[in-house]
Amino acid sequence: MTEITEITDRHTWDSLWGSLEGHPLQSWQWGELKSETGPWAVRRISVSEGGSAIGAAQILIRKLPWPFRNMCYIPRGPVTAPSVPLSTVADACASWCAENTRAVSVKIDPAVTEASLSHRWSPSPTVLISKTAVIPLTGTQEDILRSIHSKKARQYIRKAGREGVSCRPATRSDLPDIMKLYHDTARHDGFALHSDEFYYHAFECLDGINSIFVAQAEGKTEAFLWNAASAGTAFELWGAVSDKGKKLRANYALKWAAITDAQQRGSRLYDLNGLLNDGISDFKLLWVNGPTYWIGTFDCALNPLAGIWDTAMRLHSRWNQRNDTQKNTAGGQ
Repeated sequence: MTEITEITDRHTWDSLWGSLEGHPLQSWQWGELKSETGPWAVRRISVSEGGSAIGAAQILIRKLPWPFRNMCYIPRGPVTAPSVPLSTVADACASWCAENTRAVSVKIDPAVTEASLSHRWSPSPTVLISKTAVIPLTGTQEDILRSIHSKKARQYIRKAGREGVSCRPATRSDLPDIMKLYHDTARHDGFALHSDEFYYHAFECLDGINSIFVAQAEGKTEAFLWNAASAGTAFELWGAVSDKGKKLRANYALKWAAITDAQQRGSRLYDLNGLLNDGISDFKLLWVNGPTYWIGTFDCALNPLAGIWDTAMRLHSRWNQRNDTQKNTAGGQ
């Protein structure tokens, strides 16, 4: 018989999440960051059979306009024990959300390449991109270095060192330089950022899973990479590189520093977090033999209004895509 228990104690959650090698976005810290900086509430549950945990989920809950009430989202989850079908845990999570959250639907996007879900679940507009680049962190560092797809990338890692680039873990005192570089990059490439306060709060709130590195040349920060790391996965969150840093290949040295740190922490995978048709994705693909495809985003309807809400979200997504295309076209003229 499947049993579901809500967990409100951090030590209990950390122990369960760690034993299941959960994704960093299922960590206690990530839930707290989302609840403290945005419109999300967070609840956490364990799923057990015969007294043994078979899965877990950190559930983000967001209030929706009347009459839809709430929606639930389980980022890069739910987490399952080895050999446990995802459908078993996903269905248990959906049933719990229906009984305890007044949600119209629950959304999942687990980091797995294969799964068979029950009829309750249907494909949904993407939240986190399912096409990504993943580096297995098995073997020695030399094994990992040899596994990097591009010979050029391996050469540039070494070249950056010869050019005087040094990489080190970031401290709080590095945040002003990190934010300046991030703002410069965002203005140049045309993407939006959170407020500076969000990143300062993330530095404190994500303590224990933060893996933040800066690359410097002549004492100046030319690149940064901000990851969240667990026993299961090291996951890239944010990063930027200056024009000088690109010339010095600082982004190559920085990536390698983050990869080796993830392996030392015990992560099994290094996820470069999403591939689009852009230059950043071309850079990411230098590190792997080919893309990895997670199964995607799925919704489970919890009440009759779910269909109306889903249609509204699909129309909104299409409008955003058209609007983005118009912006990109205008920017290229």
